[in-house]
Amino acid sequence: MKHTVKLVITYILYGISIGCTFFVIMCLSYFVWGGEDLLMQIFKDFARQSIGAMIVGIACGGTAVVYQFDRPSGFLKIIIHFCVGMGVFYPVGIYLGWIPFYPDRIIYTVLQFLCSCGIFMVIWFCFYLFNRNEAKMINKRLRELEQDNIVGNG
Repeated sequence: MKHTVKLVITYILYGISIGCTFFVIMCLSYFVWGGEDLLMQIFKDFARQSIGAMIVGIACGGTAVVYQFDRPSGFLKIIIHFCVGMGVFYPVGIYLGWIPFYPDRIIYTVLQFLCSCGIFMVIWFCFYLFNRNEAKMINKRLRELEQDNIVGNG
């Protein structure tokens, strides 16, 4: 139980750091590519914007803790991670003005949501590839250590 609480807290802090990092990258991109108007809107409401980035980071990065548990199945873990992440990101994004919302233009709103889902999937897939590569390197190193141990004891 203590290990689980520590793991969840670690993932929450990891999520906050991811949220803050994406927030800074977004602000820097506005600065570099001429989005001064957007940047000024963020700075006028900096506290709420920052907290929003951290909340989204917790929802997207923090819920990745589900992959550390044996249950549920891998597909269900992906669904949980996706639903929590998008279920928090989209309303926070609309509330803070990251995503324009036009109730009278439902097609536009649906397309925005689908685009957000696509971005989430691309980011998730990048993390998946990174972690898969890390696992391969760790397994390769373990095999090398095992071979060295067999040769050394043989």
